[in-house]
Amino acid sequence: MTPRTGGGPNGQTPRSYRPSTNKNGRLPNNYGSSRPFKIGHQRVNVDIDLSNNSIEGFTEITVLPFIDSLRSIKLDCREISIKDIYINNSRNINYIYNDKLFINDEKNFDNSITKGIWNIFDIYSDDITIHQHHMIRQRLNYIFREFNYDSRNTPGTEELIIIFPDNLRLELTDLTSITTPGSLPGTTTPLHLKSKSTLNEIFTPINIKIEYELINPNNGINFFTNSDNKNLWHAYTTNSDYNISTSSWVPCLDNLWDRCTWSIEVNVPRTVKDIGNPRIIGSKAAKLKVYNNNNNNNNNDNDNEDNQGSDIEDEDVDLSVCSGDFNNVKETPHPIDLSKKVVSWAIFNPVCSHHVGWAVGCFESFIISDISQPSELDEDTTSDEVDKEIVSSPITIYCLLEHLEMAKNTCAIVGKAVDYYSKEFGSFPFSSYSIVFIKDSIIPVSNFAGLSIFSDEILYPPNLIEPMFSSTEIISESISSQWSNINIIPQTFNDIWCTIGISRFMSFQFLRSLMGNNQYRYKIKQMIDQIVEQDIGKEPIGLQNFKFPVSQLDLSFIKLKAPIVLFILDKRMTKTDKSFGLSRVLPKLFLQAMSGDLPNGTLSTSHFQYTCEKVNRNKLENFFKEWVFGSGTPTFNVSQKFNKKRNVIEMSIRQVQHIESKSLPPNPNTFIKESISFLEDEPYYPIQTVFTGPMTIRVHEADGTPYEHIVDLKENHSKLDIHYNSKTRKKKKDDTIEPGSNFSKLGNVLQTKRDMEEWNFAEWEKREEDTDAFEWIRVDVDFEWIGKFIIKQPDYMYGAQLQYDRDVEAQIEATRYFARLEKPQLVHATVLTRTVMDSRYFYGVRIAAAKALANFSNERNNYFGLYYLIQIFQALFCFPSSTIPLSNDFNDFNKLFLQTEIVTILSTIRDENGQVPMIIKDLLLNLLKYNDNSNNVFRDDYYVANLLISLTDSLIGDIPISFDTYHINKASSVDEIAIKELERIQKLDEWIPSYQQIISITTIRQKIKLAIHSKLIISFENLIYYTTPKFSYNIRLEAFKGLLILGGLKNKSILNYFLTTCLVDISSSKFRSNLITILIESISIVALQGSPISLDDPEFNSFEKLSGLVRGQGSNMIIIDNDSSQMDSRRDALARATIDGAIVILRRDYSIGNGLKNILWELIHSSLISLHDKRNIFLICDILYEEIDQFNVRIPIPSLPITEFNKKIIAKNIGNGKVIFKREGRFKLQLASRKISVAESKPKPKIPEIIDIKKEPKLKLNISLKPTEVKKKSLVIPPKPIVSIDRSHGLSVKVKFVTKQLSKLAPLRSIKAVKSHKSSSIVSINDSSITFKFKGNSVERYESYLHNVKPLRYIKIHLNNNKVEVSRTPFEQKQIQDTPSQDTQTKTVEKVKSEPPTTISSSRSVSPFTNPTSTTTPIAKPKAKPKANAYIHQPATTSTKSTTPVDSEKKPILKLKLSLKK
Repeated sequence: MTPRTGGGPNGQTPRSYRPSTNKNGRLPNNYGSSRPFKIGHQRVNVDIDLSNNSIEGFTEITVLPFIDSLRSIKLDCREISIKDIYINNSRNINYIYNDKLFINDEKNFDNSITKGIWNIFDIYSDDITIHQHHMIRQRLNYIFREFNYDSRNTPGTEELIIIFPDNLRLELTDLTSITTPGSLPGTTTPLHLKSKSTLNEIFTPINIKIEYELINPNNGINFFTNSDNKNLWHAYTTNSDYNISTSSWVPCLDNLWDRCTWSIEVNVPRTVKDIGNPRIIGSKAAKLKVYNNNNNNNNNDNDNEDNQGSDIEDEDVDLSVCSGDFNNVKETPHPIDLSKKVVSWAIFNPVCSHHVGWAVGCFESFIISDISQPSELDEDTTSDEVDKEIVSSPITIYCLLEHLEMAKNTCAIVGKAVDYYSKEFGSFPFSSYSIVFIKDSIIPVSNFAGLSIFSDEILYPPNLIEPMFSSTEIISESISSQWSNINIIPQTFNDIWCTIGISRFMSFQFLRSLMGNNQYRYKIKQMIDQIVEQDIGKEPIGLQNFKFPVSQLDLSFIKLKAPIVLFILDKRMTKTDKSFGLSRVLPKLFLQAMSGDLPNGTLSTSHFQYTCEKVNRNKLENFFKEWVFGSGTPTFNVSQKFNKKRNVIEMSIRQVQHIESKSLPPNPNTFIKESISFLEDEPYYPIQTVFTGPMTIRVHEADGTPYEHIVDLKENHSKLDIHYNSKTRKKKKDDTIEPGSNFSKLGNVLQTKRDMEEWNFAEWEKREEDTDAFEWIRVDVDFEWIGKFIIKQPDYMYGAQLQYDRDVEAQIEATRYFARLEKPQLVHATVLTRTVMDSRYFYGVRIAAAKALANFSNERNNYFGLYYLIQIFQALFCFPSSTIPLSNDFNDFNKLFLQTEIVTILSTIRDENGQVPMIIKDLLLNLLKYNDNSNNVFRDDYYVANLLISLTDSLIGDIPISFDTYHINKASSVDEIAIKELERIQKLDEWIPSYQQIISITTIRQKIKLAIHSKLIISFENLIYYTTPKFSYNIRLEAFKGLLILGGLKNKSILNYFLTTCLVDISSSKFRSNLITILIESISIVALQGSPISLDDPEFNSFEKLSGLVRGQGSNMIIIDNDSSQMDSRRDALARATIDGAIVILRRDYSIGNGLKNILWELIHSSLISLHDKRNIFLICDILYEEIDQFNVRIPIPSLPITEFNKKIIAKNIGNGKVIFKREGRFKLQLASRKISVAESKPKPKIPEIIDIKKEPKLKLNISLKPTEVKKKSLVIPPKPIVSIDRSHGLSVKVKFVTKQLSKLAPLRSIKAVKSHKSSSIVSINDSSITFKFKGNSVERYESYLHNVKPLRYIKIHLNNNKVEVSRTPFEQKQIQDTPSQDTQTKTVEKVKSEPPTTISSSRSVSPFTNPTSTTTPIAKPKAKPKANAYIHQPATTSTKSTTPVDSEKKPILKLKLSLKK
C-alpha cells in the first residue's frame, strides 16, 4: 500500500469538476469499495441463435453483503427482456426494470393516450421540436450523463433494481468458509476476496438468478448474418464503449472497478446445417435425424461418394467458440437439443465485466508454437536473465477460412511479442491467449481477458508492404494491453492515460527490438512533431473532459501523448543509472497487482508517481505537473558564442512558447469536440510559460570528439557556460578521407567532376582552420523533451551534422534547418540532393531532405529545388532522360517509401499563382499512365492510390473554395487527360479489384474533391448509383459523403434516402455506424467550408438566390454589382476561421432546413443505432440547434356563462412545476404601499409571472400625473428611502436616501425644533442618511405612531365625473350595471362612501374592485402584494382624500384614458 491514495503531486488527482465525497468527507479510492456489497462470482449461460440474431439465457450472481440491512441491489441492464428473477431459488417479483433507452415502446404511447400523460419521446408530437432535443437527453441522462460527470459515484446505468424479500435474513459469515461456483476444486475463498481492500465483515451470500432474452442488440454484441453463405455467419462481443457494453447482453455491474470470477457457458449449433434447425429430444425432427444417420451409415459405398462428401462438408462445418481460456474449455452435448452443444470455461483471475468476451462462428484455427525454449546460457548471463527465461502462454489464432493465409502472415510476430513481454515485464497474466479475426467490426480491436477480437481489415497478404507497420503496431499494442488495461485497470477515467501509456510504451519497446533503433527513433520523432502541432489549448492528459459514454474513439490524443510522456520520463530516470528506468517500475507494478498490493488491481496517477519516485530516488512532482496535468509544449531558441578568452561556449536557452501566437484553425476532425467545449464554456488550458528539467547538450569539438553536458533548466531564460575540453585545436576532418580511416561520412556520393557538372553541384567555401572551435552543437540529444528546438549556428555546421552524425534525429533536424532558410543557395541544394541519393541514409532522412528541396521551389530562387527533385526521381525511378517510369520493384522497402513520398512532395509545390507547375502534372500523369507492376513481386495498390491523390492535388492547386460564386472552370488539356485517367483506373479496379478496393475508393474521393474545387462536373445520379447495394460498403460510404458535401444536406429527398438506407435497408451495424459518422463529418466539413448551391429546398431561398446569383437559375432581374456576394463570401470565410464564427454560420445556413431536422429527429428517436452514435447525434444537435426550454400546452376551456368569457385567462407559476390557470377581471389597478423597510423584516415574496393564454379584448389604461399647464408630462417616481430601526440603545431610526439632495426633502410629520449639541445630538446627518435618536417619552410616542399609521393602499376611480378617491381601508362594494353599445362599452360605478375600519391587516386586504361582468361575487385580491402601477405621494396626516377637478395651476390632476380594444 502506498502512502497516497489520491493522485497528482499533492496527493489528490486534480479534476475539472468538483468531486463528490462520502460521509467522512473523503474521496473513495475506487467505486467497488463504496458499495454495500460485492459480487463474488457470476455465472453466465447464453444460447446463441444466429438465424434470428437473438440470445436467450440466464445469469447467476453471488452477492456478498457488507451490511445486514441490505434490502436491494442495482444492476446495469438495457435492451434486454427480463423473464424471471429468483433469489436463493425462490421466485421474486419485486423488481423494477426502468430501461428508458427503448423510447419507442408501445406502452409509453398507450399510457400517454389513455391517461393523458405527455410523452417526451413521441416523435410525431407537435408540441416538441428539434430545439427541445436536450429534454430527451436529460431523460436519458443516466446513460449520457452531464458534462464533467464524476464516474466514481455511479459508474453504471443501474436500470434493474432487485428488491429482496422481507424475510431474508443476513447473518455474519466467516470469510474463509465462503465458496463460490467459480472457485477451484478443493479451495474455499477466491483470492480476490481476500485482498487488503476487502472489508472483514461479510454476511450471508445471496444467490440471484435472472432469466432474460434479447433480439437484435445494438451495443456490446454484434451479429454478422447478412451474407448468403452461412459459413461466414458469426457473432462476437465488443467493448468499444465503457460501462455500457457487457450490460447490453447480460445483467451485471458494468464498470471497470467491480471485479469477480466468471463461469461462461455458450450454447451454439453443432454445425452450420443446424443453424435455425433445432432438434429437441422426442420431437419429429430429432427422430428423423436419427433415422437419416442410420441410413447414411448403411450406404457408405454408393457412387459419387467423393462429390457428395465434399458437399456435405461444405454444409456441415463445425462452429467454434473462441474464449479467453481455451486450455480449460469443455465441450458437452446440449441436455435437450440434439442440434446444439455447450462450450464452457472459467476465468479464475478476477476481471471486470467489461473484459469478458467470446466469439462464435465457423472459424479455422492454428496454434503458434512456443518460441521461448531455453537456450544455452552464455557466460555473461545473470541470474535475473535466467529468471526471465520462462515459457510463454500458448497462443491460438482463429479466423474465417478465406482469411487463413493472411492471418498466418499478419500474426507472424505474435509469438515474439508475447515472449518479449513475458521476459521483460513478467509472466502472462492469464492462462492462455487467443486472437480472432472477424468481419463488420466498428473498431480495429476489442481486448478482453486472454482474448483479442480484431477486425479483418488489419489482415494483409504477404505480397503487400504498406499495412505491415500499422497492423503490427495494433497487434503488439493489443497484446501488451493484457498486462496494462486488463490485468491493471485505471482507478478513474482521468487515470486512464497511465494504463494506456504503459501499454503503448511496452509496445514501442518490442517494436524497437523487432524493427531496429532507427525505425524506433523515427517513430518517436514523428509522434513528438504531432504533439507539438496539436497540443495547443488541449486538455491535459490527466484532466480530460470526457463525454459519456466514454469510447475508445475518444482517446486518440491520449494514445498519442501518453506513451511519449512515459518515454521522456524513462529517459530522465535513466540519467543516473540505466537500471532505474521504467524497465524496473513496470514489472514492480505487475507484481503488486498479482500479490494484491495494488488495491483491486487499480492504478492511479499518484501511485504510479510514487513508484517511479521510489525507484528513481528523486521527486517527480514538477514532471507530472507539467506533462500530465499541464498543457502545451515548449519552444526553445538556443544561441551560442565561443569566448576565446575564457575558453568557454556561452549559450543562451530561452523558452518562447508563450510569446508565439499559436492557434490551430478549426479542423473537421475535431470540430465537434471543439464546438462542444466552446458552447459548454469548458476551461481553456493556456500553454505553460516555463518547463523545467534536465537537458543534455552535446558539443562536437574541433578534434571530432563529442562531449555531453547536462544542464538543469529552471527558468524561462537560462544562460550557461560550457567548458571547452580540447586544449589544442586539431585539424578538422577532410572531405577526402579514405574509407578505411577512423572518420567516415554520409552523403559523399556524386562527387566526380562529371557528376558535379551534370547535376550542377556546388561545394562549401573553404574556411580558415581556426575559425570555429567546434563542429556543431546538438540540444536534447537523449529525447528528454517534447518540444521544438531552434539552434542558431552556421549552415556549414548543420551540413557537418547531416553528414557525420549517425543519429537519425540529428540528421532530420539538419534537413529541417535547410528547409527553413529564406534564401537558400546552391550548396544547400547540393547537400540535400546527395542525402536523397545516398541509400545509406535512413529512408526517413531522405524523405525529410526531399521535403526541404520542395521548399526551395519558388519564384525567388527560380525553382531550382524542383529541378533537383525531378532529376532525383528520374535518376532513381525512370528511364534515362525520360519521365517514363521503370517497372516497379519493391524489394527494397526504403526505396519504395522514398518513391511514394517524392510523388506526394511534388504535388505540394506551387507557383506564384498558387498552381502546380506543368512539368509536375506531366510527370505525375506519366507515372500513372505508364505504371507497370507486371514484374513486381509485391502489389502496388497503395502506390497507385497515392498517385491518384497526388495527381488530384496537382490539378487543384491552391484554389480557394467559394460556393457563392460556384462555377465550373474550363479544364485544360492536361486536366481533361488526367480526369480520363482517373476513369480508366477506376474501371480497371472494378474488373480486377485491389486490396480492399482501395483504388476505387480513392478514385471516388478524388472526383468529389475535384467537384468541390470546380474542376469536375459530377452528377448526383452518378453518386447515387455508387450508393446502391451493388457496391461494397466502403464505396457506398464515400458516395454518400460526396452527396452530402455537394449539397445533399440541404435537399430533403437525398436526406430521406440516406435515412432509409441507414435504418431500413442495412442490417450491418458497422455500415450503419459509419453512415452516421459520415453525416457528422459532412456537417463538420460544410461548417468550415460551405457547400455548393445546387438542389436546395425552398426554405433556403434567400435574397441572393432570388437575385439570380445561383448558377443554373434564370432571372429577369438585372444585377448591377456582384461585389456584395464576394464580400459576403470573404466575411463568411473569415468567420469560419474561428469556432464561434463557424457555429454561427452553420446555424444560419443549415438550422432552417426541414430535411436535416427530420433526419436528426428520427435518429434521436431510433432504437436501431448504438449509444455511441446516439451520443454523437445529441452533440451535433447541440451545435446545430439552439436549446429552447418551451412546450406548447393545450388545455380544454370549461363551460362557462357568456359573461365569464370577457375575463382574461392568466397562468400563475406557483413553483415545483405547478401552474394555476384561472380567469380574472380586466379592471385591476393597485397602488404600491409606502412601507418602511426594516432590516429584520423578511424578504418580499416573489410575484408570480402572469402569462396571457388567449388573446381577448383588453382594457388599455394609461395613467399620467401632470400639471395643467404642461401637457403629456408623466410623473417622475422618486426612489424609496431605506429605513432601519435600531433598538439596542434606546430607539434609533436611520433613513438613507438614494439622492444626496437632503435639503429638498419634506418631513413626514411636524417635529419641533431641537437644539443640536455636539455632545449628544438627537438628529444627525451623514451624507445621504439621517439618523433620529429618541429618548424617554419620544420612544413610546413613535412606537404608537408606527402601530396606528396606515398607508394609502386603496384607490377608487369614478369614470363618470373624472374623480378619484384614495383610502387606507377597503371601500364598500356594490353591484355594477353594464350598458353595452355597438362599438364600445361604458361602465358606471356608483359612488360609495366608505368608513375606515379600526384595524386592517395588509396581508389580508381585499381588492377594492369588482368584476365588471359579475353581479354577485367579487374577485379576491391575491395574497402576495403586487407592485403598484403608479406612485401617488400623499401627506401622511389624512386617511381618506377626495380629489376633484380644480382650476388652479399648482394642483396636479389625475387623468385617465380608457380604451377597450378588440
